[in-house]
Amino acid sequence: MQMQAGRYNHFKNRYSLFNGIFKYLFLFLLFAVLELPQVYAQEAIVYSRCERTSDSFDLTANVTINGQSQTVTRTMTGLDIYDVLPDVTNFFSNFSAPCDLVYRDPNGVETVIFDCSTTSTQSNACAALDAAVSFDGNTIAFSVFRGSLTNYREQIHSQVVHPDAEPKNLGYYDLPNKRLVTTGAHLHFYTVSTKQIKVMPFNTGVYDSGPAFISNQRIAFTSTRDDHTSTVVWGTTESRKGTRIWTVDIDGKNPDLASHHSLSQEQHPFMLRNGRLAYSSWQIFGGLPFRYTNNSAGSHTTIDNLFHIYAQDPDGAKNFPIYGQHSGDHTKSYFGADHKAAHFITQTSDERIWFADYYRGNNNALGLLVGVMQEPEGQEGIGPHEATSHADLYVPRDAINFAAWSHSDDMPSYTMGRFGTRQVNHPNYADPLPYAGKLGHPAALPNNGLMMAWGKGACSTVAYNSIYAELGKTAPPLTSGSGSGVAMNLVTSLKMDTPGCDVGLYRATQIPSQHPGDLEMVVDSKDWHEIMGRAVVPYANIHGVDHPDIIERADVRTSHPSLETGTPFGLLGAASIIDRETHPMDGIHFAGEHQFNLQGTDTIDYTDDDLCGVRILGNMPNRNRNTVYEIANIAGERVTILGEFPVLNRQADGSRAIDASGHPDTSFLVRMPANTPYLMQGIDCDGRTLNTDQTWQSLRPGEQKTCNGCHVHSRPGRTQFETTFAAKSGYTIPRLGEGTVPLLAGKSGNTVQTRTLPGYGMRIEFTRDIKPIFDQHCASCHSGSSPAGGLALNNTGGANNKPNTTWWCLVADKDQSCVAPANQIATGAGFTGMSFRRPQLTRYLRAFNSRGSLLYWKAANQRTDNRTDGQFSDDIDFGANHPTSISANELAILSRWIDIGAPGGGATELYDTQKPTLHLASADSGSVSQLRVGTVDLG
Repeated sequence: MQMQAGRYNHFKNRYSLFNGIFKYLFLFLLFAVLELPQVYAQEAIVYSRCERTSDSFDLTANVTINGQSQTVTRTMTGLDIYDVLPDVTNFFSNFSAPCDLVYRDPNGVETVIFDCSTTSTQSNACAALDAAVSFDGNTIAFSVFRGSLTNYREQIHSQVVHPDAEPKNLGYYDLPNKRLVTTGAHLHFYTVSTKQIKVMPFNTGVYDSGPAFISNQRIAFTSTRDDHTSTVVWGTTESRKGTRIWTVDIDGKNPDLASHHSLSQEQHPFMLRNGRLAYSSWQIFGGLPFRYTNNSAGSHTTIDNLFHIYAQDPDGAKNFPIYGQHSGDHTKSYFGADHKAAHFITQTSDERIWFADYYRGNNNALGLLVGVMQEPEGQEGIGPHEATSHADLYVPRDAINFAAWSHSDDMPSYTMGRFGTRQVNHPNYADPLPYAGKLGHPAALPNNGLMMAWGKGACSTVAYNSIYAELGKTAPPLTSGSGSGVAMNLVTSLKMDTPGCDVGLYRATQIPSQHPGDLEMVVDSKDWHEIMGRAVVPYANIHGVDHPDIIERADVRTSHPSLETGTPFGLLGAASIIDRETHPMDGIHFAGEHQFNLQGTDTIDYTDDDLCGVRILGNMPNRNRNTVYEIANIAGERVTILGEFPVLNRQADGSRAIDASGHPDTSFLVRMPANTPYLMQGIDCDGRTLNTDQTWQSLRPGEQKTCNGCHVHSRPGRTQFETTFAAKSGYTIPRLGEGTVPLLAGKSGNTVQTRTLPGYGMRIEFTRDIKPIFDQHCASCHSGSSPAGGLALNNTGGANNKPNTTWWCLVADKDQSCVAPANQIATGAGFTGMSFRRPQLTRYLRAFNSRGSLLYWKAANQRTDNRTDGQFSDDIDFGANHPTSISANELAILSRWIDIGAPGGGATELYDTQKPTLHLASADSGSVSQLRVGTVDLG
């Protein structure tokens, strides 16, 4: 026993000694300061470097302290917190400059390809950005933005100057930060082997930027040269400069507009391995901005965060979402990231598509890095039947958040202490970095490598002072919030040698990253922000092939008797409109923003038997920054009905055609104008909307585009188009845009009735088309000092888009100010508890939804949403019987007016802003024996 005890004590002592050593080593490692490794031998890269504001600033002001007026000077540091790097908001202008373009060879030797820093003056400055590398690795395309420099101005609060000062706004101060106010941008091409630069002409007011090679001799890029402006989101007054994707040879020849579906902005295209062109797309039509409210009932979410990743063929055919179209910015997806603005794309050797996802405007395009494996063609991701969170709706099933230590919120970076006690020392700063930083600008490297921009510091102009508690310090006043000098006060008051936001290029040593300390430095100077890096290597070094797959033009790869050479038309088809994923994940409710706006645009509860046909809408681009004075409708742009057609296909003997899946065949194939933005709506036999598209699409001349279902984006369609009734040679193809507009007009027995109107599109406008109906059938009761139901339908003189007019009360009165007190309903939303939440617009209208609108019910003298007054207590009731003399045709005009966005608030709703389609083609492939020209115009 003694021996055993001795042996036990011996082992116990040895264990204690070992345990002590282990604890010491553990604590040493735990509290160790990590030195960032630097990569010295690497592949050549090209990148932009923008001047970083590294100077301090003496802030002098008269303030009152303890009742005494004093002149106080305080030296402010961390002013780089106010530097601005290009993002979706600061896309054209107002970013930090000058910016040089730099080539860095494998040994780290740098050559300035395009010098802006030493050549810029206050009145004539530039920024060289957006580098892209050809597939042979020998040509670098980039953009040069030109303009003048101005200093950033910030209002300063007295307690930023001195914490004990009496609170006071000291007015504006000019800070050292330089920003470029641009007048345009043009493209440049640098040949690596010869060091020569070719320059495309600069045209004031035109922005050609964001080049991406689609072959060694041709690029895609974004441009304002089509001169359109963005969709006017309902409730706003802004229509910004728009961009579309163009393609051009690198010698400037053969320019082509390749994204006619773009009605707001597209940014920074990138060629994928499969030959498709990915890009960041601003999707703000109709209800899309209303998926969240920013805590204001009936209002929109942060509009600039609605940039999603899309892809199209290089010629613009088959645009389709890859990421973000149906997921929002308030909840994390299953892989730990919440979607805001998705931007700046790359693709690594494993074909994973990477992009930055960040909160627009205040965060230098820094946030999360997301990597997704693209779903099969025609699919987005997780469907509403399998998603457990709204954030997972149509998110690709294989997605990675590169670094959980970063985030995409509108707030400072996470503090380093949040991720343990390991500290990171950076060679540019004496103190360990207090913030983990944020990420952006991913770029592929050989051997599945990934380079990125890492912003060190708080990297947000929205400040939050939790860092002080972590460092054991007391937070001074004015170190949380935005504006008033708060952001620089946050950094200055730390009294550390640390940046506000210093961006450099790094590479991943592991994916996902576990800690900022596992990044390897590529290039990071204290004097510059290094961004937009790309490897200057042949494409094969990254992807193992010389170039991406080659996708021919749509007209070249299509052969159909209805698409003759040179045609300005295309063919659009679907295998079924009842094989659909159009129902909202949570069902249809009277109030609730996710339905219709985030996912699922079914307007009412209906069955497949209610679906009767398809309506094609033509969407016209806005052409004026002051569009808000021209139009007012909830679509945000001018909309025309190109036509409607039935899909209840029948065999020659009158029996219903059955598709290969055993369901009634509802396939269609329609010929319609190409190069025209369009939307589709599923309609009943009376032409009333049951579901609607909200993503702009377009056909290219000669294109045949078909899908296998109605928004079946989580799985393969149950039927292939090639097997359907509409694919057979005997099918009669409806033809739109050729002089008549077909419309559905009810059903008699098994026959869907139709009628036609002359013209190339049907426009409906309040004053011309709706007011006469009210005047003839409604105004006798709905007028005067005590109109029936408290609704005056005769306040229609003069401008419509102003309070208390009939149009305004029907479309814009979300707070029920036009509604008689006895008819108001308490919604529990808004400041007064009386505001309507989308998709409800007002007491009388539901967005794009005639069958759910009280105005239509009363005109039709029946409730048409397949519900009863007694079914729900929180919605609007039909109420008493309301016979009218409105005809079926007038009722059809009213329903379509509601379903296309209730246009008529503006003075020029009926203007034609869509340019004619013109297509020029050679009649023989391989040689030009003759040319054929096709044209069509909706106006």
